[in-house]
Amino acid sequence: MAINHYEGMFILDSGRFGASPDAAAAEVTAIIEKVGGTVSAHRPWQDSKLAYPINGHRKGLYYLAFFTAESRAVNEINGIVKLNENVLRHLILSHEKGLFDQMVEMVGGEAFRMVDPVVDNEKSSDERSSDVDVDDEVTADAAD
Repeated sequence: MAINHYEGMFILDSGRFGASPDAAAAEVTAIIEKVGGTVSAHRPWQDSKLAYPINGHRKGLYYLAFFTAESRAVNEINGIVKLNENVLRHLILSHEKGLFDQMVEMVGGEAFRMVDPVVDNEKSSDERSSDVDVDDEVTADAAD
């Protein structure tokens, strides 16, 4: 059977994995490897409030994984995830090899990083004022 290239986004139980990204990585990679897949790159995306509660959970850890596997593996992952209480939701997309390779490279490089909202909130007022868009300044001048 042909090997395909996949991107998987898993929303994990934030209470269990928020403090331990290594445990989240182990959970996701174990699911993929159990069906014979090979993980090319993975990392946590963000830990945030969900748009709506899922099984009583209001927060979730979004975890991104790029992997290769046979096409039957996606159905097997769906079955495993349905029985796993730690995975709240998941989505698996298939990609062409060229796009897959570029995305794996980005995940491994500095261009792809998690945004830390605490760091952004700690900016000084001078730094925040320099973030103002030029169009905002023109609109403010026109209103005067």
